[in-house]
Amino acid sequence: MEKGNIASDFARKAFASAKNYEDVRSEYPEEAVKYFLDKLGVKDDNSRVSSTEARPFTILEVGCGTGKFTRVMAKVLTDKNVRVIASEPLESMYEQFKVFVPGTDIVQCAAESIPLPDASVDVVVAAQSFHWFTNRAALEEIHRVLVPNGTFGVLWKVLDSTTPWAKHVCNHLDVLDRENSLVFPHHEEWKEVVGSLVKSLFSFPQEYIGFEHSLEISSYDQAYQHFASYSVVAGNSEIKKKAFKEFFNELMQMYFIEKSIPCTNIPFTLYMYWFHKEV
Repeated sequence: MEKGNIASDFARKAFASAKNYEDVRSEYPEEAVKYFLDKLGVKDDNSRVSSTEARPFTILEVGCGTGKFTRVMAKVLTDKNVRVIASEPLESMYEQFKVFVPGTDIVQCAAESIPLPDASVDVVVAAQSFHWFTNRAALEEIHRVLVPNGTFGVLWKVLDSTTPWAKHVCNHLDVLDRENSLVFPHHEEWKEVVGSLVKSLFSFPQEYIGFEHSLEISSYDQAYQHFASYSVVAGNSEIKKKAFKEFFNELMQMYFIEKSIPCTNIPFTLYMYWFHKEV
């Protein structure tokens, strides 16, 4: 499909190495993806895809990255009459997606400018990406391409702050998020920000925060490489990168190395939200 070329300089810098992103980021648990798609109305109680149109039931994924969510979604929807269209603004991610998810349609575009007809998709999803386009222009465009009563769903894997060492990482990253005007669902202001943006376009979001997930790791460096791939670290200044590495090394020393115990996993909680299009 055709390309556009809209992405922030910060995002381009942060994700210049899309292959590294693919290597160090965790996968999505299949059970959680099934639940999420069900809440979006993709499958009814009889596990049959629901659509009133002659065309296949169509899902648009915005900000698909290297296709980590897309692959699990495709597995969940195996043998179903569903068309998935992916979109991604970054050239690096776009090219890696074509390598890892061959055969799936993908268009290079920003969420604010989707080259699809009005009312042409049944569901829009954004996995680990909505913080990049939490703005009215993107929501208006998503509203435009959705069918009447269509659904927009967003989800994130958020570091589980109930784990003591992970809470320290959360606090450090939250400062960097706010410095870069990125709003995530675990931030206090998220619902207020999103609630004001969706007015007259979508219903207030329903939510589910219940699935837990972990990335198994075998070394402290593997844990560091995971967090170093976060945009607010990877796209930041060399001074901020160095500060994060020093902070992380000290944290590992305090919680694990001094106690001679390994750090075996990074814990996450999945945050899911879904909005219904208002005509």
